[in-house]
Amino acid sequence: MITCFSLAIFIWPSVAFSQKYSFTNYGIENGLLQSQATRIVQDNNHRLVIATFLGIDRFDGKTFAPIIKDNSLIDFVNVLTIDHNGKIWAGNTNGLYSFYADKATRFVGDNNDSLIVATDLVADRLDNLWGLRNQRLFKISGGRMQYVNVTGGDETVTAITINKNGEMLAAVLNKGIYCLANHIWIITIPPILPKDTQIKRFIVDSSDDDAVYITTGTEIFYASKTTSRKIKIDFQKNGVSQVNSIVQDNSNGLWIGTNKGAYYYNNNNPEYFDGSNGLTNYPVNDIFKDFDNNIWFGTNGAGVFRFDGSGFLILDQAQGVTEPILQMTVDKSDNILMTGGSKLMAYNGAKMSQIKIPLMDATDVFHCLYTDKENNTWLCTQQALWEGTGSNFTRFYPKNKNDPNISFNAVTKDWLKTMWVVASDGVYYWDKGFKKISGTNGMCTGLIETGPDSILVGTPNSLFLVVHKKIDHSFEADFLKGSNINCLKYYKGRIYIGTFASGLFIWNPHGGPITHLNEKNGLSSASVYSIDIDKNEILWVGTGRAVNQFKIKNDGTFKRIINENISNLFVECDQDALLFHNNQVLIGTTKGMLVVKNDLPPNSFSAPYTTIQRVSFYNKQTVKYTYRNGYKEPENLKLPFNNSHITLSFDGIYLKNPNNVSYSYKLWPLDTRFSALVNNNVVDYPSLPPGSYIFSVKAYNLAGASSNVASFSFQITPAYYQTAFFKVAIVMLLFLISISTWKYFRVKEEQKRRLIAHLRLEEQVKIRKQTAEDFHDDLGNKLTRINVLSDILYKKIDVGLPDQRKIIDQIKDNADALFTGSKHILWALDPDNDRLSEVLTHVKEFGIDLFLNTAISFTSDLTSDKFKEIILPMGYGRNITMILKELFNNVLRHSGAQNVKASAVLSHDNYISIVVEDDGKGFDMATVKSGNGMRNINNRAKKINGVIETRSSINEGTSVTLVIKQLPPLN
Repeated sequence: MITCFSLAIFIWPSVAFSQKYSFTNYGIENGLLQSQATRIVQDNNHRLVIATFLGIDRFDGKTFAPIIKDNSLIDFVNVLTIDHNGKIWAGNTNGLYSFYADKATRFVGDNNDSLIVATDLVADRLDNLWGLRNQRLFKISGGRMQYVNVTGGDETVTAITINKNGEMLAAVLNKGIYCLANHIWIITIPPILPKDTQIKRFIVDSSDDDAVYITTGTEIFYASKTTSRKIKIDFQKNGVSQVNSIVQDNSNGLWIGTNKGAYYYNNNNPEYFDGSNGLTNYPVNDIFKDFDNNIWFGTNGAGVFRFDGSGFLILDQAQGVTEPILQMTVDKSDNILMTGGSKLMAYNGAKMSQIKIPLMDATDVFHCLYTDKENNTWLCTQQALWEGTGSNFTRFYPKNKNDPNISFNAVTKDWLKTMWVVASDGVYYWDKGFKKISGTNGMCTGLIETGPDSILVGTPNSLFLVVHKKIDHSFEADFLKGSNINCLKYYKGRIYIGTFASGLFIWNPHGGPITHLNEKNGLSSASVYSIDIDKNEILWVGTGRAVNQFKIKNDGTFKRIINENISNLFVECDQDALLFHNNQVLIGTTKGMLVVKNDLPPNSFSAPYTTIQRVSFYNKQTVKYTYRNGYKEPENLKLPFNNSHITLSFDGIYLKNPNNVSYSYKLWPLDTRFSALVNNNVVDYPSLPPGSYIFSVKAYNLAGASSNVASFSFQITPAYYQTAFFKVAIVMLLFLISISTWKYFRVKEEQKRRLIAHLRLEEQVKIRKQTAEDFHDDLGNKLTRINVLSDILYKKIDVGLPDQRKIIDQIKDNADALFTGSKHILWALDPDNDRLSEVLTHVKEFGIDLFLNTAISFTSDLTSDKFKEIILPMGYGRNITMILKELFNNVLRHSGAQNVKASAVLSHDNYISIVVEDDGKGFDMATVKSGNGMRNINNRAKKINGVIETRSSINEGTSVTLVIKQLPPLN
């Protein structure tokens, strides 16, 4: 007879604990100068500046670096601020100091007030420095310190701050809080505290510019222009007696530093943090919110803590989790049941309890936790199956000693409430006992229901389908052959299959493409141990290295979500160890359990801030340095071509997740695009060609948000033979050589031409001279003989023969005319008459002879010493003579003039102008047509590069000018 018996659950004493939050601690072992941190601020390139009892540290998220090594200047820093130029101001009992470009300067001011012991210090938007000294407000501007009166009367200023507009606010004892707006102090918060109660610190509410949070050192108040209230926190409950600092985060929550840990106050709900839940029991001197909404705590002895606001809790050994969390489920009482195999634990949100089942074999281990649709809890162990209903667990199987032994791996109930289990030897279903599905004899690792009486089973090699209690041999999932199935999920018609080392497959068995997610497209590891999908249709994937998220898009594709709340957690998520509960995600890992809030925006983080850290070069030269963003950079760097090795180091400062920053860079003009993302922050260029370069780099966080672009310019100077000047000089030299060579050959050619021309001219002169001589001797003799014979014949002819004698006279006259004409030809032919002076003299003589014994008086101005130097080309003299003779004859025959004058002028540009003018009757140039004589004159003028210019009018005479425009070269 099968008997069912109920087992009472024995619960071990519960472990009372506080939840452990995600605080990160930095101490002297991490490089911090000293463990007592008094003030924290952030510089212009997002690094923290931390004041301690042994000096000032600068922190980039990975490395602490002292500001200056001369600790005699900066011991026991109690006030700290940074102005808009990046200059750090700090104060201690020795006075006030500024730090810039690795130099510390003690402030003296032009009034020599060297010992300024400040109790508070801030910088406004105009870079004025404000501070408190003996509860008096002072301002440092332009190197001068002066006290400032806020209210116009006796006053005690107890605290100062800056609002988000960079305006100065001051708390005056018993008079309220004042704001300096447009150089006028205006009261913004009236007195709200009992008389003589001092405001130790105050901040402006981030959601209301006209409201503040105030601490008196023991209490906290909220105040505006019209209302005030006390923040109700029971400090005494946790032994807190002093409030040291307050700051507000991006969620408008208030962080409060005390003499023992800190509080977080939001929505009227205070939460206390000390050593039990991740912070410290030591005093928190200062709290600071950085640009990424990280909250930093400067403590008195425990160093610096960071809370990154990621909103996850850690449950580990300190909270009672004694083994890895492999399985989780939720019971009817809304408790989280979890196991690592040997122990069963319960977590109610406040405490962890270990559950012991007395009748359970001590050697038995848990394989699976499961809650069905009726909220009953099932426990699969290696030897049994347990059912939990409320506060009791009943062993469901085996019910008696004769029941076959089954090593259960997983359990589920289908829509028909049939119980299904998979085991090390196959698949079973419950029907008044477990019955095995025929043909299932090997290891089965998981199962899901895919429809009425339809179960999908995972194995170390693939999947198979059980329908109506039989294996469906028509089912095929060839893409999974050889894949070790770790987990299964059915959601909206698709099956999600997590494998060992093969990634995640998303498959629609009714058709459609198969999506495969692995390390190449978003998974941190190819081993997928757990899968779940939340109410926002976000797919959560637990892998062997991290938890990944993907948005399930409407088209069935998947987009990876970079959620820095969890993406920077290096955790190994275990099998079936993802659970959604009360808007939280519970993640089982090998080191405990994480409780992550599931309502935070995944990409609400700022980007890194990138700066050039170091520029290294290997050429020994004197370089002037400048300081940018706190780092030293060479100014106007120029490297020689033969030593152009340069190395650039840079840093994307991202305090939220400093180790997960990647970079993209380019070197213009060699690169036109930024490089692919890389993790290293050093780039080395061993040998750059000459040119001007701009190196640019930007950083990215895990979410893909990019930083500012940091850049550095430098030059590689070329060798002298690579310079543009040298190249231009070479081109010019080659050009000059080419021109010189061309001119040389041109000159030689011209000399040869001139020589030939000179020889020809000499030959022509000889020919002309010989011709003139021969012509004169021969023709002259013959004409003379004709004249002599004519005279003899004339004498022999009888006077009674007048006709014959007349003919003889005509012969003699023609012979005389021919002789006279030949004399002119011979004169022109003789080269000795090529001088302009000879030509004009000849013309003058001709004019005198022509107008002799006529009614016309001839005068001339044709002789000048300048004309003796001008030698005319061959033919010029004859044409000039013939033109003037024609003009003289025209005057004689047609002008009716009484006077005629011939003159010649040589202009400065070697133009020759020969003018013939008379005072005759003139003519109308518009009506008179040129005859053959004038046409001949114009034709002759063209032959000698000349032109005829005629001016005349009736009864006003005529002027004709021969202008020879330019004399050709003589040789």
